[in-house]
Amino acid sequence: MPTYKFWLIAISLLISNFFYSSIIDYYPYKISPSASNYGNTGILEMPNARMMPEGQLRFNFSSSFPNEFTSLTASPFPWLEATYRYVEIKNVKYGPASFSGNQSLKDKGFDIKTLIKKETAYFPAVSIGFRDIAGSGEFSSEYIVSSKKFGPLDLSLGLGWGVLGTDNNITNPLESFGDGFKTRDDNSELGGSFTVSNWFSGNTALFGGIEYDLPKRGLRLKMEYDTSNPDARGSVTKVDSRVNVGLDYAFSESLDFSAALERGSQFRVSFRLKGNFLRDSIPKPRPKTIRRLNKEQKDRILEDDAVFYTSLNVNLKQESILIQAANLKKKEIDIAIASSKFPSVTRPVGRAARMAAALAPDEVEKINIFAMNGDFEVAKFSIGKDYFEKADRNELSSAELLSLSEITSPDLKPLYERAAFQPKVTFPEFSWNMSPAINHQIGGPEGFYLGELLWKIDTSVKFKRNLLLYTSFGINIYDTFDELNNPSQSITPKVRSDIQEYLKEGKQSIQRMQLEYFGQPYKDIFTRLDFGYLEPMFGGFGGEILYRPFDKKYSIGFSAHMVKQREYNQLFKFRDYSTTTGHLGIYYDLPYQVRSNILIGKYLAGDKGVTLDLSRRFKSGFTLGVFATKTSLSAEEFGEGSFDKGFYISVPTSLFYADYRTGIITFGLHPLTKDGGAVLTKHNELISIVGDQNRNSMTRDWDYLLN
Repeated sequence: MPTYKFWLIAISLLISNFFYSSIIDYYPYKISPSASNYGNTGILEMPNARMMPEGQLRFNFSSSFPNEFTSLTASPFPWLEATYRYVEIKNVKYGPASFSGNQSLKDKGFDIKTLIKKETAYFPAVSIGFRDIAGSGEFSSEYIVSSKKFGPLDLSLGLGWGVLGTDNNITNPLESFGDGFKTRDDNSELGGSFTVSNWFSGNTALFGGIEYDLPKRGLRLKMEYDTSNPDARGSVTKVDSRVNVGLDYAFSESLDFSAALERGSQFRVSFRLKGNFLRDSIPKPRPKTIRRLNKEQKDRILEDDAVFYTSLNVNLKQESILIQAANLKKKEIDIAIASSKFPSVTRPVGRAARMAAALAPDEVEKINIFAMNGDFEVAKFSIGKDYFEKADRNELSSAELLSLSEITSPDLKPLYERAAFQPKVTFPEFSWNMSPAINHQIGGPEGFYLGELLWKIDTSVKFKRNLLLYTSFGINIYDTFDELNNPSQSITPKVRSDIQEYLKEGKQSIQRMQLEYFGQPYKDIFTRLDFGYLEPMFGGFGGEILYRPFDKKYSIGFSAHMVKQREYNQLFKFRDYSTTTGHLGIYYDLPYQVRSNILIGKYLAGDKGVTLDLSRRFKSGFTLGVFATKTSLSAEEFGEGSFDKGFYISVPTSLFYADYRTGIITFGLHPLTKDGGAVLTKHNELISIVGDQNRNSMTRDWDYLLN
């Protein structure tokens, strides 16, 4: 279709907007911006300037010959989208038939898109984006695009480079800044590098698109001028027309489907699943109502404080909160509590304060709650009893209560060692849990997905408060790992790349068996020692120390271990390879609930370097993170990917239930299993136990105190 016909249709649709009657009050639901075939927000093949809502996670599957896209897109901020994408190129083989059989080529990519200008009444939204920014470069593109809504009509116009510039319908406007923008070099065969010299260079094309919403029917009509031609590694895409047309249908706010005719002859279907984890959307139980004591009962407490301790203990157990120690003084109450039920420390603190206020004698003025995580006292909350009761009756706001309360670091000697009331604890304590689990290998030459279903049994024996034996067993139920036949070709010590051997031989395995000792020698300084089978691939001994000043936003830690590689069956024997590994860790809480982690040190393969990890934590506990590691290994020594990187998602299990739970589901997207930048996978790291338990996190979650 000639370009003038495309814009003629666009103008016609714009005119129709003036005859569009408002039905916004009758929408069954609001249609959010939809995904492109690549996973990020866009039209079909082309991007637009729209962004997903903050805190949204979207899974996208889009299929047409020859390219099939599977992607995951996350929005850590309202102005940022990140996409991890897997592409199957159906008309190209992965390799020789003797190596990969009939398996088609797979390609991984990472995209990023940011909003640089919000839409206003008179000006469009403007976004800038990068496709395949650190992948193989098969779909490498950069773009600047604007979008403007006119009622149900959304118009987009943009400039594309790389694959998006294949049409080459205009001269690159950046050529005036230098000859380097005239041509574009091929990416390295290893891929994975940021080829900055290629950005916004070479062929350039002007693209555009139109979207028309029929929200009452859950429909969105799409049309675009497609300037791409994604031919990858011998794959040739036939282009009969540069105009693509499609239709989106939203079944609900969480699920939508689309069908499109692209390039004149290709039919594409797509579906998306999405959810927003900005806040917890499932209502949770309110605190239990506590019957206040009458004067006679309070007089009995004054005569015998055991009555108070017993009553408080019984009521808190109903909330799955365990008293570790308590002191009833003339005008104050001290209570140390622990709970494995609540994801946030402040919520059980509030429930303990509510019960203490209801049961305490009238003479009590202040309630001190010592919050524990693991065996460490992490914070002391000092709250006026009358102030708390007023806030509980909505006579004081949460912010006003915070200004009238104190959050401090507890004393070095914990309350459970000096309190009048100490519940009897009999050691050793034994606990266990078992559940199904999955291991998998994605994107190998033998198949897109090879997996294992296993039964996981976790046990713990607590010999005393700070001494623990933790064991994790895996029992194979079913797997397809016998199909693995791609041995590691790494020229560095094979500390991770021989994972296939561990997957194939570790049918009944000891995944972990380690003795852990925790200590706190000084205020704000925490220590941990460990010994045993520390992870599925390595065993040994070592420890860590963490300095976490309560009133600061930073922590500094150091870890060191001597380890030896375990046998492939993950039982009791070891292989010949041994090494030392250790890192200096610097952790800092940035604005907007972003945490930065920097690790500097020696990795399992003997390489030395730096890891940068950035993560955004939402109010619900949902976390999105990215990381990159660059070590002394060259790109050639590292192999495909050039350096280590990936992103991960942590979802609290409580988001899916009608009650509180502390479990976390972590899903990591690690493009390649390589030996460079490999770290020891630790259990009960100090930064995970006390790193987020500072004044900053307590004030962040203060609103939970009254819920």
